[in-house]
Amino acid sequence: MKQKALSALALAAIALLAHSVAGRAEAKTAKCYFSVNNVTYIDGACRFDFMAGDGSFSFNDMRMKTRCQSDDLGPGQCSMASTLVTRKGTFGQLVMMSSGRAKIYWNGSDSLHAHAEISPVTREGACWRNNRVKLCAW
Repeated sequence: MKQKALSALALAAIALLAHSVAGRAEAKTAKCYFSVNNVTYIDGACRFDFMAGDGSFSFNDMRMKTRCQSDDLGPGQCSMASTLVTRKGTFGQLVMMSSGRAKIYWNGSDSLHAHAEISPVTREGACWRNNRVKLCAW
């Protein structure tokens, strides 16, 4: 039973990695605008990538830089726990909930994870918004 669970987990990780690598190849440079609580985090070029056939997408200001504190996975490679942010950047995902409604997950401009959730947001043309956030991509 434990072996089956580990095998299923390994297959899921491989599928996620394959999807992630394939998705990166399709990423496009776009013009984005992203503000939260009246603070603008992106206003210009960004990487934009559709994640699924439902309209969900990821966005990234292409500014974040990181380095390994220790090569705990081998020369020049490190785990997330050993990764240090050396220059802040903003990235996140818009995840569709239903037609015209979505959630935004973002990293707060300095985290390695898009953990902060803002929802719901509704679509207005090329933008998604609520009373706290505005995300646009052209």
